[in-house]
Amino acid sequence: MDEEETDFIGLISSFLGPPAPAVEGGSVESVTEAISSAPKTSLLSSSTRVVIFSKDRPWQLQQLLQSMKLADNDSSDDGVSFLQDLEIFIIFKASSLNFVMGYEQVMKQFNSNKIRFLCEGEWMGDESLDVLPSLSGNVDNSFSYLLKYALNTRSNADDHEYPSVVMFLTDDCLFLESFEVVLAHAIGSLQYNKQNGRVFNFITRLHPGISRSQTRDCITPSPKNWQYHSLVPYLSSAFAYEHASAKLHDGIYLYKTKSSSVEWNYPFDLSGGVYCYDDVQMILKQILTEDEGCTDMDGLSHPNTFEIRGNEALLALDNNISSRKTLSAVPSRPLMVILAVNRVQDICQAPIAYTGEGRVTNSVVPNDINGVDPANPMALLQLQSIAYNSSHVGDLFLLEQPIPPLSSGNCYDLSVLIPVHRGVDFASHSVASIIMQCIDEENLSIQIVIVDDRCIDGSIDIMIQSCKTLLASQPKVALWVHDHRLENDTLDLNQQQQIQPPITIAIDIISSKSSGVASALNTGLDYCKSEFVARMDADDVSTPKRLLTQLRFMRNNPSINVVGASAVIFVAEENEHKTDSPLLPYHAVSDSKHQCRVIRTSLSVSDPGFMSWAMLFTCAIAHPTVMFAKHEILEIGGYDTLIRSSEDYDLWLRLLEKDCHSMLCLPFVGVWHRKHNQSNSIKNSVNQKREANYASHRAIKQILSSTGISDDDSVLVDIEHVSTLKDPDTATSLESINSAARLLLSIESSFIQKNAQCLTEHEISLIQNDCNSRIGELATIAITKFGKDIGFKVKGNLEPCYVWKMWEIRCPEDQFQRLSLLCHSNTSS
Repeated sequence: MDEEETDFIGLISSFLGPPAPAVEGGSVESVTEAISSAPKTSLLSSSTRVVIFSKDRPWQLQQLLQSMKLADNDSSDDGVSFLQDLEIFIIFKASSLNFVMGYEQVMKQFNSNKIRFLCEGEWMGDESLDVLPSLSGNVDNSFSYLLKYALNTRSNADDHEYPSVVMFLTDDCLFLESFEVVLAHAIGSLQYNKQNGRVFNFITRLHPGISRSQTRDCITPSPKNWQYHSLVPYLSSAFAYEHASAKLHDGIYLYKTKSSSVEWNYPFDLSGGVYCYDDVQMILKQILTEDEGCTDMDGLSHPNTFEIRGNEALLALDNNISSRKTLSAVPSRPLMVILAVNRVQDICQAPIAYTGEGRVTNSVVPNDINGVDPANPMALLQLQSIAYNSSHVGDLFLLEQPIPPLSSGNCYDLSVLIPVHRGVDFASHSVASIIMQCIDEENLSIQIVIVDDRCIDGSIDIMIQSCKTLLASQPKVALWVHDHRLENDTLDLNQQQQIQPPITIAIDIISSKSSGVASALNTGLDYCKSEFVARMDADDVSTPKRLLTQLRFMRNNPSINVVGASAVIFVAEENEHKTDSPLLPYHAVSDSKHQCRVIRTSLSVSDPGFMSWAMLFTCAIAHPTVMFAKHEILEIGGYDTLIRSSEDYDLWLRLLEKDCHSMLCLPFVGVWHRKHNQSNSIKNSVNQKREANYASHRAIKQILSSTGISDDDSVLVDIEHVSTLKDPDTATSLESINSAARLLLSIESSFIQKNAQCLTEHEISLIQNDCNSRIGELATIAITKFGKDIGFKVKGNLEPCYVWKMWEIRCPEDQFQRLSLLCHSNTSS
């Protein structure tokens, strides 16, 4: 086992910061008997115990509880809710009377039989408030005792049952979605138990957009080979009905915890970690076993100590965990952030997030009695409209005035641009996934521009009929259809209504000026009436809230001209006997009876500077997922009609030449992208690859020339070497690999130099780390394909393999990987 996997103490210390001076801990009281007597629980009951830790932060605790939206989600549309069997234990500590009064206000506001407040230490407040537990007639107010009480008290719902799921939270957590949605993710994830492993934990604070550890001030590489799973099958296995939370069509990513690092290899997490009750009991027993006979040890004396010792306990239980091939799960979109705006810990010192990691709009956090006011909430929409690359943020937005509605007069909030060539089997579902978002979201008026790109299979007629059918029973929506292919053809389905409905959907059908996707898109852009244009293909399906999420982000981030999202790439298949297949979004309004099989997902790149770098080597944004600013696209000439298959890639590279911070992807699944035999990407794959290579070649030459580098003997800006960089497996010689490596290092230097004014230190670290990975990949191909002893001639002299030499210099930590390759090469030769 390598050091990265075993050094939990060093890992956790770097997360939490250097230790503060030691403080006295409470005594250890054995609860081994209580833990041992806890019965094995069934996850299907979905009863959840939440344990929250708070110290001197009543206002932040209040914001956490408000963000859970417990009152708003106490029952779902079908009358059943995850929150019905929810219990919340809040262990809090107040060091002054001012904080005591603040906590009193929180207790009065959240007076519920679901929530129990437990005061650590002496309670100096209202004696009528119940803040002390009682076990067997004994009363104790130490943290150790309160923690055991919170974890081992039987459920209120049934005197004979313990909870099935345990979630830990700290008072600096803040939910971006309702707690009902969060629990749907967590409980659905913990259902996963298959041959390749079972899910041990759900980590609420992580998501695919996380690339930085704020607490360690370093990059945090994404897990390798993680897999996307739709939540619907796992929720269906837990409940006999389709739970209301499944309507959001959310998903999760699963990965092997031990093969990951930094943020992704932190298995026991008190800031949003969710576990099966039995696993928490296993960890508790291990901590107590290690503490037996040691008078100076108490692993349950403090939240920080509990987290540290919990991770050490998992290390000690490694064989037991490994035998089950433990997986971790994270949500596919942000569900929670941690407000790193102050420090109250007295065991470890976590760093505070400063400028560049978030904008603290109120430098004084109102945690005293004057701040704890229900009328002083945080503005969650602002937090939802920022692409964070870390789970710990420094933004603190106080809601000072109501957020204005999206719609303004008769203007459209956005235009949706859909070119149609063929798709009779899919077009109805595609346009329905757009229409349904207007129905589900209040006051979202849109224009749909359908471009007839030589469509002869009736797809457009099917799309219009689908819209009419869906909106026939929606009096709040006015539908206008204008077929510009015909003269004077305007239809208002709601023209009989005297009152204009609050939502307008206008559909404009036009003919492309010439053949090809690029021409169709340029023609459609001329008809788009909104500044914000969303792309969509007639054979894909948008996910719920995709349009609203991207629109809010672009309105709040005017410097971003293009925003994309992740895409699930799938194929349809007919298999009536397969019960665990994911369901497509809005499947209920689709005539298609096909099931689908997920091939892979395109992951989001949420750091704009790094996306600009990554785009030099691959199209890192899925075209059907984007929303863009129309005027910026028109300013650079729109789509190039001479390019038949990679028109989007060429467009993005030209846009990034102006501003390397103008594009990013939001970390959520925005589109289910269909692959079938008629897909352009399949039919034209060879031409698409050729055009993409030329687009990369042009962009790379532009970057090099901006810093005074041109084609010469040392940097061969040749299309072959660009192709090798993009796909090292295609290398035909060692010379090509070495030239590609030289070119890569020159691109790295020139790119950072050209964009020095806008790149952040974190983005530069990501670029350098990616360059190291590409060097390693090239070196691996060199030795496996051409042998370790082959030299490279430069001006008549024989030198060692250049790419291997660069790999040794830039990545000394990869020495064991290099040794393995050398050994394999020797045994194979």
